[in-house]
Amino acid sequence: MIFCRWFATLPVKAAFALVAVLLVTTGEAAVLKRIVTLAPSLTELVFAAGAGDQLVAVSAFSDFPPEAKRLPQVSDASGIAWESLLAQKPDLVLAWQDGTRPADIARLQSLKIDVAILTIRTLDDVPIALRKIGALTGRASASESAASAYTNRLGALRQANANKPIVKTFFEISALPLMTINRLHVISDVITLCRGENVFADAPTLVSEPSREALLARGADAILHTRSARNASFENAQYVGLAALQTMRVYRLTADFAYRPGPRLLLSAEEVCDALDRARAPARGQ
Repeated sequence: MIFCRWFATLPVKAAFALVAVLLVTTGEAAVLKRIVTLAPSLTELVFAAGAGDQLVAVSAFSDFPPEAKRLPQVSDASGIAWESLLAQKPDLVLAWQDGTRPADIARLQSLKIDVAILTIRTLDDVPIALRKIGALTGRASASESAASAYTNRLGALRQANANKPIVKTFFEISALPLMTINRLHVISDVITLCRGENVFADAPTLVSEPSREALLARGADAILHTRSARNASFENAQYVGLAALQTMRVYRLTADFAYRPGPRLLLSAEEVCDALDRARAPARGQ
């Protein structure tokens, strides 16, 4: 338990070196072989790192890749199904810093179950997470390939968007009540990549509920959201008086891409960059 908490803080090179020593001294083919994930994004990261075959249970809504849907689900928004989790006899539980309840992490540790806590706050955190999972599971080669492919795609996106004009952008988590994100959320980093300016980047909390008046005062030339088209006109009423609505620069993103930080985050980046490119184009009639 203490080892995994300490290991998760190691730089990537140090982590690889430590795993190499473990493999030599123990002769094991993998460091940890029975893994449980407590968030869909963690499930995707484990599969992407090449360790999907070592997963024995996952969280609710772990539906990508399709193989994940065949695994037992032992947690959801209400917490962990402890009897089901313990029945899997995991070597390692992967927890999400911004999603797993501290009380659940503490209980896992009290049960002498190794816990690795991961977080992704920026686009550059994804390959770090992939490499750490690879080191923990003995899949360093596969995870390095995935991390390198991701890094190359990210670099191409950065280069393609580097010199574009800034677009003042509001990211909607919810329209009623109005909710958004600050600069510490990974989607804010995606907006920055695409040369957008998160108009509530300076909000004091990761997720906040700004007033409609505060949004109108700051202004926004593009609105990004993940809601369905149903009730769009009703929910867009919140934005009456905002330039983005007046010029019909309101764009829908794929929720799973945006809210599950992992390799598919780059698909969300492509959607955001495309939306902001359309926002830069002259409005109809101009």
